[in-house]
Amino acid sequence: MIHVSEVKVSEIAKITGQDKSIVSKHFKNYPSGMVKRVNNRVVGISPESVNEYLKDSGYNYFEQASIILLANICGGVGKTTGTNNITSGLRRVVHRDHPIIAIDADPQASFTKHVFSEMAPDKDLLLIDFLEGRASIEDILTPLDNNIWFLKSNLNQAFIERILSKPQDIKNSMLKLYNAIFEKFGNTTKIIQDHNPSLNSILASSICAIHQINPNILRALLIPMRSDSYAINGAQKVLREHEILTETFSLSGEIDVHCYFSCMDNRVSTVTQVLDITKDNKEIVKHLSPVIIRFSDEVHKSIADSINVYTKSPNNKAAVDFNELIHHVFSYKKS
Repeated sequence: MIHVSEVKVSEIAKITGQDKSIVSKHFKNYPSGMVKRVNNRVVGISPESVNEYLKDSGYNYFEQASIILLANICGGVGKTTGTNNITSGLRRVVHRDHPIIAIDADPQASFTKHVFSEMAPDKDLLLIDFLEGRASIEDILTPLDNNIWFLKSNLNQAFIERILSKPQDIKNSMLKLYNAIFEKFGNTTKIIQDHNPSLNSILASSICAIHQINPNILRALLIPMRSDSYAINGAQKVLREHEILTETFSLSGEIDVHCYFSCMDNRVSTVTQVLDITKDNKEIVKHLSPVIIRFSDEVHKSIADSINVYTKSPNNKAAVDFNELIHHVFSYKKS
């Protein structure tokens, strides 16, 4: 299950750059159910109240539909962790009328196992069944609490490589999925998708799809990296794959690409050091996000306990950084 915790006054103050006292005063007279109080002090704010406040403050970019892909051909860089925490973090600040669709496109089913403690049973209908026309969008999505929907995975997903063998199938298959999702759930839907560490047909089809889909939808490719040459090289391979796909299929729609350092340890403490790591890689530098996910024990605890970094405390370093990453992705080129 994806736990959704309430938002703190300090988090909204950080997002909007306002003083905490101003934010707290705004929510002082909100009814119960919209805010949580302890000793008459606001200690938690519902997603609907946060969404309303952000819109009134000029931060209305969360209203748009979105597709966010996370990929790197290097394992252990934080793709699944990032997908989980972006999903959870978005649910905390976006009105619960806005559906969030979490997609596990990894045959190893890491994200599925994190949420459900096991991969999808063999009998379950999956993405491969939808792509082959044996299942509808309703058949393959599992509803969770708070209007979050999950597309599970298991090892059967590996056979997708066989059905996405033709260029036309690669170009159009995931586009068919996304269009079906938006047709069912509406134009405020947010899709977040995890991938396994390889350049496979699902990733290729997904990249093709977000280039072709309605440009009013936020389309983003996120590439998490560790601060080592292997992970950075893996990120570079994804960027190269994106370039090849764009050329091969003559894809003209522009998408946002964000390379970001995830779980950055204490040996790298400044932005200058981060830039030094990537200075010889112009493509990485071109797409390098200013947001860094700092090392935090909460990341490892969340993985071990199958939760997210917001569950126990939204004020730890990782939670603060994921908040900033989410806002950076949604406000990119709009500020």
